[in-house]
Amino acid sequence: MKVSQIVGKKTIDLNVDIGEGFPFDRDLLSFASSANICCGAHAGSSELTLQTVELCRQQRVRIGVHPGYPDRGSMGRSPMQSGQEREYLKSIFDQVKRFLEIVRPEYLKPHGAFYGDTAILLPDNWRTAVKQTPPPASAYEASGLYLAQFSGVQSLVLLLRIHRLPLMGLHATAHREIAARAGTQMVKEGFGDRGYLSNGTLIPRGHPGAMLSDRDAIREQVLRLAPHVDSICLHGDTPNCVEYAEMVFQTLVDAGYGVGA
Repeated sequence: MKVSQIVGKKTIDLNVDIGEGFPFDRDLLSFASSANICCGAHAGSSELTLQTVELCRQQRVRIGVHPGYPDRGSMGRSPMQSGQEREYLKSIFDQVKRFLEIVRPEYLKPHGAFYGDTAILLPDNWRTAVKQTPPPASAYEASGLYLAQFSGVQSLVLLLRIHRLPLMGLHATAHREIAARAGTQMVKEGFGDRGYLSNGTLIPRGHPGAMLSDRDAIREQVLRLAPHVDSICLHGDTPNCVEYAEMVFQTLVDAGYGVGA
């Protein structure tokens, strides 16, 4: 059962990261209602991207484009360093362009460090934090200058605006403002298998608690997040990901949610 519609209850999406060369994709799609498909740069290949798109079409799973930094050594999870901006951001634009030649996705979700570089926590005074002479003409201009300081933010705004795609991301971060500036919708995402900091951002990969593996911890986090998000994410590169996906699906249904995009 792909979609469980329950009258009077909220329907929530279950999304998975796939197309990266791991052996779990087909099984994950038995439970997922959306798939974030790798574009072949941070992992996988162009051939695997095409195959994964076809698999999602067959399974009637919503397709999202999932571009990442072209750093296969870290699978796109190492933050962009000074001097890499031109190469990495050009790759991001090229990945999305090639993907749209295959299929039009229903949303864009940044991958790995591209997600982290753009899901920044904004301070309370961020709209007026930029100091310059002469001062910005408006708070909107000042806030734009502030966001432009962060790698990838302006590129993500442009990608969404050019291709008219919704953004799947963390609503408590700059992702919300990025979607607003691009004039597009925001798909609020929560992570079932990632640890959170107290400020609502994700614990960086490689740090203690970044990945959740305890079934009870995942179940509790999913139930805590579900009332506040549109979609729950699970990663497709962990050995027990299919088991987790089945458990999360059943947890949501048992809690009275319909699972579907």
